[in-house]
Amino acid sequence: MFTNKIVVKSKKNNSSLTSPESYDHYISLDWSERNMAIARMSKKDTEPKVIDMPSDLKELKLYLTNLKGKKILTIEETTTSQWLYVELYEYAEKIFICDPYRNRLLSDGPKTDKIDAKKLCLLLKNGMM
Repeated sequence: MFTNKIVVKSKKNNSSLTSPESYDHYISLDWSERNMAIARMSKKDTEPKVIDMPSDLKELKLYLTNLKGKKILTIEETTTSQWLYVELYEYAEKIFICDPYRNRLLSDGPKTDKIDAKKLCLLLKNGMM
């Protein structure tokens, strides 16, 4: 039910990094030409915090750099996902590229960048990627 076309990158070949509890920050990104929605949860959070702002790679890198601890990031698959993967490779321990058309939960309900980022973050934290 929750299958995704996924590209996975991991800095360490460590099985402990595949456990949802292994990360300090769970981050999802919905990027478009004009704006980006970033959702983030910590280990303790039950709901993601979502920010929506103009798309700016420099600001995104700064945001990720300022998060201390292990980070896992998921990006919705779009025409820019390969570019984002390459640009953000050094900013997270693991990166997933998620195909939203293969995940029914993402298609339920209203669809906005903020809603998509929030749903992706919840899936990521709950180990459903």
